[in-house]
Amino acid sequence: MNPYLITGPAQIGVSGGRTSGHMLYKILEAHGGTLPADVHLFFQNTGKEREETLVFIDQIAKRWNVNIVWMEWCRVYKQPDDAPWYRLVNFETASRNGEPFTMMLEYYAAYRNAEKNLPPVLPIFSNNMCTAYLKVKIGEKHMRALGYTEWDCIVGIRYDETEALPPDDGRQCPRRHPLGKCLPVLHGQRHERRRRRVLGGPTFRLGHGLRLRQLRPLLEEERREADQNHHGRPVASYLVVRAEERFGQVFRQDRADYKTMGWSAEQRSRQTDFDFNYLAEDIDCFCGD
Repeated sequence: MNPYLITGPAQIGVSGGRTSGHMLYKILEAHGGTLPADVHLFFQNTGKEREETLVFIDQIAKRWNVNIVWMEWCRVYKQPDDAPWYRLVNFETASRNGEPFTMMLEYYAAYRNAEKNLPPVLPIFSNNMCTAYLKVKIGEKHMRALGYTEWDCIVGIRYDETEALPPDDGRQCPRRHPLGKCLPVLHGQRHERRRRRVLGGPTFRLGHGLRLRQLRPLLEEERREADQNHHGRPVASYLVVRAEERFGQVFRQDRADYKTMGWSAEQRSRQTDFDFNYLAEDIDCFCGD
């Protein structure tokens, strides 16, 4: 059975990364270029994605003639029950300065203070509330607004990413289960080089070369990538630092805060290599005298 042949109702997550682009291409291919009416494409913008990611998603919609619904978190804690949880946007109106992400942090901080009398926290590996609120919850809200009570969530997870999944989380692709996850890329894995060819030539590909996840804008992988990202994305770096300072918390417990890491990257960028070629091999040394 073709794992990319999706039966609705279903919600396909389009994150704007290469894997989700490949997954959508294969799903469209399996359906002859046209999705069933009850299969919907969602992009949940956090305001922290790279501009190249937004352009990539916009180009997917235009070139493949598909409708991708863009949405953003806009909920404030203790709003009336009928107040919206999200708003619909597009490429032109999408937030680009972290507004939905900051609103979610404020909502979660107010909730913890009012309901649990606890201080604010920031997203960490053991508490990915950014995914739960900014992605899952508003996607669910929109599917229910469309009239669905049960549907499949189609997620682009590669074979090499399965270690991060709980056991049986979508591997069996449960049907007609509320918020059930289906992982077609996991079942239909292809080589990375082919995935890049599928997405087209130089004029149609994800426009940045950083090996970073969409929601990890600074110092989340190796120091080399941290340095590159710190200088290439000053706005994203500022948003991360500001969030830590505003809520008095850190994103990572196993390393310095992002302001310190950014300072370190800045200092390293000013260093130059030492040239010792001018030194003679017989330089006088008094060591041991």
